[in-house]
Amino acid sequence: MTACIISKIHNSDILHEGMLMTLVQLQIFSQVAEQGSFTKAAQTLNISQSAVSHAIAELEAELGGMLLIRDKRQPVLISDFGKRVLEPVRIILNGIAHIEQEAAAIKGLETGTIRVGSFPSAAARLFPKIMSVFEQLHPHIHIVLFEGTDEEVAEWLRTRVVDVGFVAHSSPENGMIHLTQDKMVAVLPKSHELKEKPRISLSDLESHPFIMSTGGCKPLIQDFFQQSQCTPCIKFEVRDIGTILNMVREGLGITIIPELSLPDTPSGVLVKDLQPSMWRYLNLSCPFINEATPAIQSFIAVAQSLFHGEHSP
Repeated sequence: MTACIISKIHNSDILHEGMLMTLVQLQIFSQVAEQGSFTKAAQTLNISQSAVSHAIAELEAELGGMLLIRDKRQPVLISDFGKRVLEPVRIILNGIAHIEQEAAAIKGLETGTIRVGSFPSAAARLFPKIMSVFEQLHPHIHIVLFEGTDEEVAEWLRTRVVDVGFVAHSSPENGMIHLTQDKMVAVLPKSHELKEKPRISLSDLESHPFIMSTGGCKPLIQDFFQQSQCTPCIKFEVRDIGTILNMVREGLGITIIPELSLPDTPSGVLVKDLQPSMWRYLNLSCPFINEATPAIQSFIAVAQSLFHGEHSP
């Protein structure tokens, strides 16, 4: 994006009347806020770090307030004033991206970027399948994947860091774009006393040390136990699925995790279905879908065509 377009914005709460600022300044501010670093923002935008610093200083001077808190000992932080400014800045940049994509479509060209948020198992299992099709349809659209917990993805969606995100719930959710269901399974050591049971109930697990996944599934698992009026004997709380499986393999406890989180051939452990069956619903969320660019709309359409109706409970 070049600096040939100048945006004039009137907002008595945070801007002075008649103020002029460039879209490049807004884009640089958004990138620094997103990356938490002047250096990383400069690398992403392919400009010098001094150009980033100069643009931020000019923007702060125009606005009359500090947008970012600089401290060499920690990542760049967004000031309270910067947080108030950031959301309308992202709305402006998303609007410009939409205009550019519409203009490119008229010329028979494609351009633009889609920022996708995802929790790890969806990033590993769903995202590549979508991209294998989307890349063939839209080879010139740039995709940026942000991986985090369910809570982080929800925050990225709320603050417009990402355009669309994979989210999981224990039941169908209104306003979500449903993709598929993911079965929850119990994972036990191979020598566990429950190894002969074909299906495991939550009451079976109550008296055994339990390893709780904190990578995003914890609220779902807690909901399942509450619905069954059971209480797990939580011995460990661990975020990484690989670590959890290694702990189960060593006999430190049992766990419940989504089937999509498992490696294709988990070794040294037993995977058991639950009784009754428990599922999480995997959806795409696009809170500002009315503002979605043609590229985002196409990404959603491809995802729906690939997954809608899979693994129905």
